[in-house]
This record gives sequence, structure tokens and C-alpha cells, in this order.
Amino acid sequence: MREGFHFWQFIVIAVGIVLFNPVSAAAQRPPTVPINLSYLRIDFIQPGARSSALGGAFIGAAVDETAAAINPAGLVYLKNAGASLHQRQARMKYKEPEGSLELPNLKRNFHFNNFDQSLVTVFLPSKKITFALFRQVVFDARYNFETRQFLTTDSNLDDRFLLGGLGNFPGRKVALDLEMVHDAFAFGFSFSKRLSLGIAVKTSSLNFKLHEQVFLNPLIASSTAPPDNSGEATYSVTTVDERATGLACIFGVLGKIIVDKLFAGAVLNLNPAFKLQSDIFLPLYQLGSQTLEAIRLRNQQFKLSVPDTYGLGLYYIANTRLRFTFDLIRIDYSDILSGNDLNVVVDDEPDAGGVFVDPDNQDDLQLDDAFEIHAGSEWLFKIPKLGLVPLRFGFYTNPGHRIHAANRDPDLNRLFSKPRDRVHFTFGMGIVLTGYLKFDGSIDFSEDGFQLNGSTLLTVQ
Repeated sequence: MREGFHFWQFIVIAVGIVLFNPVSAAAQRPPTVPINLSYLRIDFIQPGARSSALGGAFIGAAVDETAAAINPAGLVYLKNAGASLHQRQARMKYKEPEGSLELPNLKRNFHFNNFDQSLVTVFLPSKKITFALFRQVVFDARYNFETRQFLTTDSNLDDRFLLGGLGNFPGRKVALDLEMVHDAFAFGFSFSKRLSLGIAVKTSSLNFKLHEQVFLNPLIASSTAPPDNSGEATYSVTTVDERATGLACIFGVLGKIIVDKLFAGAVLNLNPAFKLQSDIFLPLYQLGSQTLEAIRLRNQQFKLSVPDTYGLGLYYIANTRLRFTFDLIRIDYSDILSGNDLNVVVDDEPDAGGVFVDPDNQDDLQLDDAFEIHAGSEWLFKIPKLGLVPLRFGFYTNPGHRIHAANRDPDLNRLFSKPRDRVHFTFGMGIVLTGYLKFDGSIDFSEDGFQLNGSTLLTVQ
């Protein structure tokens, strides 16, 4: 008999991977993975309240201070030196994928401060070249959650079931802090009256802290409920405390198709890959009459690649009060899988020597590349005593970029179901206090939660 199943599964962009390069331990132990990031998710969101309010469609409209981090070719349109600050606060929630089964005794405590983002930019224009320095917190994610074990109750179970194979899934306690920061130098220059080019060179720093405890109690009595997570049922403890750096860059182009009417832009964003390592402790473990000796696996290597992105954008100025933006962005989410083994122990079987092996020798998991559509409009609304106030609306598609099963195995699909796409809707406005100071704000909401964005710009003569 099998009880229902429910399992936290999150993955990004910005994103993560569930199983990395499994290594074999003692006989009868399934492979132990260097890292499990099924609960990690990273999205690619354009910084700045104005771009956010326009659905993130800003590749062709990046003619303000956010151009340094979005499309550096737009820096040439800045007339005065200045500085800007942008801050985003996101509060996301987890929504069950369709078809997943609820586990009645699942213990939840999933709180996270997800995708918080900031951008500080200083820029200095000259005749044909504009220089900028910026520091961008791409994301600052802090996760804490716990799930309880799910066990198949049966009187005739082999080791494959008892040690995390079909029908037997462990409980977890997870604490994760993950932050990525860009420190960058950017410049844009006028190639001609209608065409500008830009480059941003970024040093990317990744701070990664993880403590994950896995619980698996194989002592199953017929029809008994799964036990609580306890020290006696600890199967493994994984820790990561890593800091890594890499180089990244943005190449941008921005042109006037119709002077002062229609702009077109393109960007290529090459992101870094980080080589990290974890330490794993497998305590002494009793499996019936067998004793699995304690093992410590140090410096287990895994790779975390941030997907590359590239896109095209249009910015159309219909009249002095009405503007439209549109972006088409491609994200290579499959980069995350590069250099990592995608076997899952769920369908592994022990061979004659007791070592768990994949029966079909095929990847069990996959992650799909995807396109995103972003669109927005800006209307300058006249308010007495305040003058023209920009009102902005937009939307964008957010593909279900979480890792999922690569075949039709029912147990794999219960663990790693294919996620649904999301549509986000955005709204915002701005206030100009003086000719040198302005504020912008926006809100982004979807089924997953909401994000608040605020921006401040100060320019000088």
C-alpha cells in the first residue's frame, strides 16, 4: 500500500539542480548526491521600478540610468551626471503543481525572503561616451523549511524501497542562504547618429551557505504513519559554506529605426559558472540486520551555472504622452544542467554487488530552455499642481523553469512534475519632485506572490 506523496520542489534562474554527480558509498547504500537544490529558484527580472512596471520590457527603452545593467548602449542618452538607487522586495509563496498529491501529515515551515534585489549606479556622460559603475544584488534568498518522511508501508520491502528508492522518500530540514552580487564597469558610445553600442564587464560573487539534514527511518510497521523527523532517523547531513567569483558581461546595441519615434535594441548577457563543493556526513545506519558504517564524504564537487540570456526589444513613442514597449527574451535554462549527472536514485536498482545503478542509463531529469514575452505601456497623466505623472502597466510570461522528469516513470513524475507557466501583471507610477530628483514605484503580482519596487534618481549639472 502506498500513502499519498507531497514534496517541496523549487528551481531558478536563475535556478538549481536536484541531483549532482552521485557517488557510491558503502554496499547497499544508494548514491549520495553532493547537493540537492530542488528548492532553489532564480528568476531574471530587470532592475528598476520603471522597467518593472512596464512588465520588464526595457531592452529598447533603456535610455535612463538603468541602462548600465539592462542595455549599456542606452547610456549615451543620459545628459547629466548622477546616481540612482533601486530596491526590490519580493514575497513569494509556494503553490502546488497540478496533479501532486497532498500528504496529510506533512510538516511545513517554509519561509523565505526571496529574490530581494538592489542596484546602485553612478554615471558620467561625455560627448560620445558615457561611463557607469554599478553594484547589483541580483538576488538575496534565505530559505528555511522542513518536510516529513513519506514511507511505503508493506511487509515485504527490499533495500531499494527502504533506502530512498520507489515509494520511500526522506524528510528534510533545510536552511539555505544564497546571494549573488555584480560589481561592474559599463560604458556606451555613439557609433553613429542612429546607433549606439555598449558593454558592461561584471565581477560576479556568489555566497552559498547550506545546512541540510535528511531523515529516513526504514523500520516500517504495517499501516503505521511516517515517524517524526528525529536524530535517530538521520540518514545524511550536507553542509556548504562557499564563496566563489566569476566574470560576466553584457553586450548591447540600441538603434533609432524612426528618429524620436521607434527604438530597437538587442542584448547578450553571458553569465558565470561556479565550481563549488559540499561536505556530506552519513552516520551509522541500521537496516534490519545490516549495519551501514558511518562515512564522511569531503569536497564533493558540483557545478552551478547561471543561464545565459539574450533578447530583442522595441520602444515606440506614439505621442508626447503615450509609449509602448515589447521584449522577446530567450533564457538558456539548460545551462544549469551542464557538467552534472542527472540520475535519480528513485528508479535505481542494486546490481549483483549491491551497488545501485540506473537500469536504463538515461537522464532522469531535464530542464527546458524557454522564451519570455514582456510588454508594457506608459501614459503621462496630467494632475493639477503635480504636472505630468507617468502611469505604467505591463505583463510578462514566466515559464515553469523548474527541473522535471525526463520520462514517464510515475514515481519520478510525482517527485518532479512538470511545472506550469505563470503570467505576471505589473503596475507603477513616478513622481518628479524637481528637475534633478524623481521617484518611481511599482508592484508585480502573480499566482506566486508579489514584488514591490522602488527607485530614486538624482542628477547634477
